[in-house]
Amino acid sequence: MIYIYLLSILIARVVQAIFSKMSSNKAGNIAVTVRYTAYQYTLSAVLGLVLVLGSLSELKIDLPTAAIALLSGASLFFSTFFGIYGMKSGTVSLVSMFSTAGLLVPVAAGVFLFDQPVSLLQGVGTAVFFVSAWLLIKNSENTYNGFSLKTFLLLIGAMLSNGLTMLAQQMYTHYVPNGSISLFSLLSFGIAAAAGYPAALILGRRQAEADGGEKVKLGKTLYICGAALAAAVFVINQFATKLTALLPPVFLFTFINGGGTVISTLVAAAMYKEKLSVYSILGVIIGIGAMVIIKLC
Repeated sequence: MIYIYLLSILIARVVQAIFSKMSSNKAGNIAVTVRYTAYQYTLSAVLGLVLVLGSLSELKIDLPTAAIALLSGASLFFSTFFGIYGMKSGTVSLVSMFSTAGLLVPVAAGVFLFDQPVSLLQGVGTAVFFVSAWLLIKNSENTYNGFSLKTFLLLIGAMLSNGLTMLAQQMYTHYVPNGSISLFSLLSFGIAAAAGYPAALILGRRQAEADGGEKVKLGKTLYICGAALAAAVFVINQFATKLTALLPPVFLFTFINGGGTVISTLVAAAMYKEKLSVYSILGVIIGIGAMVIIKLC
């Protein structure tokens, strides 16, 4: 079963790489992006509900579960939002690497929340990551003929929000050790969707006024992208959770996140004309190495 889980995660990563950039290209304004994000997480919540219905007798929603799920849902929503906008002016490999670097958030928070001190090697790994970031930024600058402060802030947003998502997962397993992962996923996805729809309604009205009364619509492509990404995220979350009990965490982290960055880079080169360069190749390799050092120590 381990090989089936790993293969499924790889396939889901390919799907994620293809449709993330496609949705970024099609989401033309903030109103569409927010509505699209809410739609995507609604589908993820429905998939989570299917699993939860199979074990209703074991479910328990307490205050820690609800509070951590609230953090998880909010960070998931903003992770998708920043990722979509980051890919509009930055390469896929750059956004993917900064999202993976969100690992720095639970590492730093672990000092206060889990009594896990930061080691010297983790500091070295962080410094190495900044070398990787510089290389990938140079590649993105060459690809998009520039690199703006706005793009940098979007990347930081993607890193922090994805890091908070990782932190929420770690907090849940630490503070609610006997909790249901399926219930936590359902609540997280549901909160992300529930927060998105009111915002989408308000932003949609403003956008409609600016467009002369034309309603905000997702369009066929974004509906397809949302469904594909919802399924991909669901598969990755569920199978990765199962594999945490079967494989060493460093291998699993490298496989899921490092493999995801490599796949994203190759897909972007093949489908979206983001050419491979010395900067991008070295940036990805060094970045993955930096994240492994941070995770290992």
